[in-house]
Amino acid sequence: MTPLLRILAFFVIVSTACAGPAASQASLDIELRARELAAGEGVRIDITSTVPLESLSCSFLGEQVFMIRTGDARSWSGWSMVDLDRKAGSTVVEARGVATDGATVSGTRAVRIAPRDFPQEHLKVAPKYVEPPKAIRERIAREKARLAVIYARREPWAPPAEPFVRPVPGKPTSIFGSRRVFNGKPRAPHSGLDLRAATGTPVLCSGPGRVVLAEELYYSGNLVIVDHGGGLFTLYAHLSRIDVAEGEDIRAGEQVGLSGATGRVTGPHLHWGAKIDNRPFDPRSLLDPVLFGDRN
Repeated sequence: MTPLLRILAFFVIVSTACAGPAASQASLDIELRARELAAGEGVRIDITSTVPLESLSCSFLGEQVFMIRTGDARSWSGWSMVDLDRKAGSTVVEARGVATDGATVSGTRAVRIAPRDFPQEHLKVAPKYVEPPKAIRERIAREKARLAVIYARREPWAPPAEPFVRPVPGKPTSIFGSRRVFNGKPRAPHSGLDLRAATGTPVLCSGPGRVVLAEELYYSGNLVIVDHGGGLFTLYAHLSRIDVAEGEDIRAGEQVGLSGATGRVTGPHLHWGAKIDNRPFDPRSLLDPVLFGDRN
């Protein structure tokens, strides 16, 4: 080998050593779990890194996802959703992590949001069910502000290992996302799932978590809200009786109360809801095993 070739070979070896094998191999694998990537669906985002991470950020549909370390420093998970008014089309999930050695690791994944239409419901009800009395509006504002504080919580709990369960066996009487027209006036889409339940039917908690509200509110009547961690909440409204207390840890299948017709309703049923960031999605998403690790 000539002296010139020896010098060139030396610089190639030094450059390769400085780059290091970990830097060239570090990457993020992004996986989305959902019944379907469509409007009104809950989504779980799992991210696996090839190197240990100190922190991780993730963006989906323009929203930051609260990411939780679920095992070692390579595995992370977060809850998100597709808003009701999201149109079909392509989008990109973006993630960026900081490795334990200070290096930056990033990754993207292209996904497509499927089209979905929601039915319209025309309902004729007494005027008191459409516009609340002026005297009660201050109470409504206070309750709305309190709920906003609750839904802003982010507990770093790993996602449950099992699918959620139905709170009552009754069939739906009004589906999630239906566009409601009361007495000819359009209203906000239905933010939960109404399930048939005669007064006194036991209402079960859908998944493990902690009770963060258990009291009577103007619109919801007797209401229980359960925090499942990571910004995921389920709620159980119009109960005739509440059987849990705020701050109590609860497991899937434990009773939260009895169904009823309290609050602004015309008859007994259970309003079952699910939210992330105070944004509602179809709670039936949480019944699907695919959100909890089953890829079949």
